[in-house]
Amino acid sequence: MKPKNAQLSFSSRAARVQYALLMLLYRLAVNRYLFGIFARNLARLFGSDNAVFQNLDSGVRFKIYLDDTYWTRFALFVGNYEPEVDQVLRASAQHTDLFCDLGANKGYWSVRASGLFENVHAVEAASETFKYLCENTRSLNNVTLHKAAIHTHSGEVFTFVNTHNSHASARLASRNEVIPPGSTENVKTLSIDDLVPNNAAALIKLDVEGAEISAINGAMRTLEEGSLLIYEDHGSDQTCGPSAHLLNLPNISLYSIENGLHQLTDISEIQSAKTDRYKGYNFLAARRDSPLLAAIIQDFANP
Repeated sequence: MKPKNAQLSFSSRAARVQYALLMLLYRLAVNRYLFGIFARNLARLFGSDNAVFQNLDSGVRFKIYLDDTYWTRFALFVGNYEPEVDQVLRASAQHTDLFCDLGANKGYWSVRASGLFENVHAVEAASETFKYLCENTRSLNNVTLHKAAIHTHSGEVFTFVNTHNSHASARLASRNEVIPPGSTENVKTLSIDDLVPNNAAALIKLDVEGAEISAINGAMRTLEEGSLLIYEDHGSDQTCGPSAHLLNLPNISLYSIENGLHQLTDISEIQSAKTDRYKGYNFLAARRDSPLLAAIIQDFANP
């Protein structure tokens, strides 16, 4: 649904006008490509400093610059951004004090989780995006930031690709990939097992644009000790790589979360759940005997 005006505040009167025009353009644009063109040209007219603050119900604010076509499209127009993830956060907050936002982007879920969890770790690899993450979490004392790429082992140095006009698609370079000059940077890696303390059952949100399997391989101890993983399996991947990998691990259960909590036991069920090839779908994974998973199941059954 579209957010109520009471949920938003603006950096200036010009930002309020620009926001109104953006919402009109969103209705007129027939696809995301055209909306991106409209939004970027509008930003050139108004300037790059105009922003909207989304006031989250945990008492904190997430800042969205109006030249950002990803967040203006999802967080502002839609309003209720990834409600299935929000429900898992709310249910988990009563049973763990640690949330890890891996591939944190500009910090929406880190900001959201800061009002629910005692400790939040946010990890982002792209330098430019990391600056916005710092800005959004600057006043949040319980959020710890890490500039790194989540991978199997810590301390390695990989090439990271920054995608023009699409910060949400930034990713680790694949082997032998031909990359345009000026769009890469070197980034150090960090494994989930080195991030999450021993014997701490954390809620982990993983969105690392194609590096999910490598990230999961670096989380074996963490999963064994009962942590719960929200991960993305993209609609364009009909092999369902991350889900297939998790299904092959011993004692791991998978669940869809978009329309309630439903256990998935076969890759065909995951393929059927992904109906939009342009969308990333969130799923949940944990050990079958994880106390945190049991608490989530109970909460979904009795909301």
